[in-house]
Amino acid sequence: MSSSPTPSPSSETPPSASPWQRLRGYWVEAPNPNPLVDQSLARAYIVDTRDTPLSAAVTAAVFWVLFLVLTGDRGTLVWAVLVHAMQWNMHRHLHRVDPDAIDAASAARTRRQLELRMLFPGLVWALAPWLFFPHGDLAYILLMYFFVSGTTGVIIAALAQWWLAAVCFGVPVFLSLALRLVLEPGSVPVIMGCLAVSQLLASLHYARKQNRLIVRSIENGFENARLADALSRQLDHVARMAAQRARIFAAANHDLRQPMHALAIFVDALDTRSAPSADNLRFMRDSVDALRGSIDALLDIAQLDGGAAPVRLEPLRLDALFRSLDGRFAALAEAKGLALRIRPTEAVVRADARMLARVLGNLVDNAIKYTPVGTVFVLARRMQRPANGMPAWRIEVRDSGVGIEAQHREQVFEEFFQVDNPGRDRSRGLGLGLSLVAGMAQVMGSRIEVRSAPGRGSTFSLVLEEAAAPPAVPEAEALAEPAAGRTTAAIRILVLDDEQPVREAMRSLLGGWGHEVALAANPREALQHGGVFDLMLSDLRLGSGLSGLAAAQALQAVGKARNVVILTGETAHANRVEVERAGYALIYKPADARALQDAIAASRPG
Repeated sequence: MSSSPTPSPSSETPPSASPWQRLRGYWVEAPNPNPLVDQSLARAYIVDTRDTPLSAAVTAAVFWVLFLVLTGDRGTLVWAVLVHAMQWNMHRHLHRVDPDAIDAASAARTRRQLELRMLFPGLVWALAPWLFFPHGDLAYILLMYFFVSGTTGVIIAALAQWWLAAVCFGVPVFLSLALRLVLEPGSVPVIMGCLAVSQLLASLHYARKQNRLIVRSIENGFENARLADALSRQLDHVARMAAQRARIFAAANHDLRQPMHALAIFVDALDTRSAPSADNLRFMRDSVDALRGSIDALLDIAQLDGGAAPVRLEPLRLDALFRSLDGRFAALAEAKGLALRIRPTEAVVRADARMLARVLGNLVDNAIKYTPVGTVFVLARRMQRPANGMPAWRIEVRDSGVGIEAQHREQVFEEFFQVDNPGRDRSRGLGLGLSLVAGMAQVMGSRIEVRSAPGRGSTFSLVLEEAAAPPAVPEAEALAEPAAGRTTAAIRILVLDDEQPVREAMRSLLGGWGHEVALAANPREALQHGGVFDLMLSDLRLGSGLSGLAAAQALQAVGKARNVVILTGETAHANRVEVERAGYALIYKPADARALQDAIAASRPG
């Protein structure tokens, strides 16, 4: 349901307008910025004035019959024929127009046409002083003046919400009456003519004020309806998000507790054995990896939902990314007996390199996972974006797998949804990949489209804007996955963390890799260690409310560490911005061994 445009008073003029513009803005009514206001006024005009010609016929009949009896002037009969013929024509016209047939697009034009028709009764009533004016009889002249001016003033007030109609009727009548009185000999008729002009101006002035109040109230009504509709849609969105989050946390609760349960059992088993077996160590590592994967995925979702996901859109050669996909997934596809075909491309798109690599990596991994036999195909095709006609590239990941039923094609992009995994088997994934893919595509200004037929496979695609060729940079370095078990030369590392178990765990891990490791719970302890460290790994929050970032900056300033990496379990966007502003790398806990190896490799001297 689309909301209406935000209304604004059509008669408002800017403060800097000239006097002529202000005068014109006051007396001339333009089409309303909100077409629904014109539509409402046009429909109301039909409904509210349909019976007006009949009541006006009675008033006109009293007028001309009275003057025919009092003056015997046959001009009253001519005027009677004209006024009643005009009223009959107005009555027929108003009953032929269907108010519901007036649409918003043509409402302003229709409203103007309806209001302009009031010029005809105005001209007919303006003929009365000329067809049967009571010459020389001041009493009858006063009677005609009060009858015509009074009737016209009432009609102007009644037509206030249709400003043009009030002007079309009132101006001819009052000006005609004033002119006829001024031409009559004697001072009293001249004074009455001047009073008629002043009465016209006063009637139009108060009618215009009333018109503005009525139009503004209609505008406010539509604005209130728009706000109510927006609030209703927002409340529906909040309700859906709450239900979705409840489902996410229920699934996350299961996915986090299962590896924690397994890990706790293995830890307890260590007390009963002299040394853990290789299988138990592998299972413990798998449990930790499962926990890390769940937490990282939830972090990614939170950042995408909160708009905090860092995105850097720049020209990117797709061919380099495609080669990295081939290197990552060729062995996996071959082990499953699938053919992974990636078509070389010359495409250069505007995208975030790491984010697009994550998107396509998830799509290819998903395609291999759900393709029992056949081919997974990755390609890019040139096209034009239908929205703006700009050249673009459609990137497609096709598979010959199981396909997706029509009723599940939208649900597959929901967090933790898996069509064939109701039991939450972690070996078949977390059900977060496509949700992250959809969110990342949206951040890059695109969306994931899916075409699928059960038993015949699926095609996932996204469209990215074409970009100019980027400078020759080693993109493969930005897109390549870190190699596990990377060996680096030994360096000196200072671990700054207020948690002793964390410090000892880091000593065990980093020392096992052959590095010299020193531990400190606070900056004072760090200063007690001699020499300069190649790398300092500092927690973002230390004990007693001390900032690990400030401590790291101070220690680096006095030459204690050449390079700094901040580790934290806090995921707030402000923390990321604060660390990036300081020029440090950021690793989220639980830290991945490959991320630590990358940090060590970047800090190696020389």
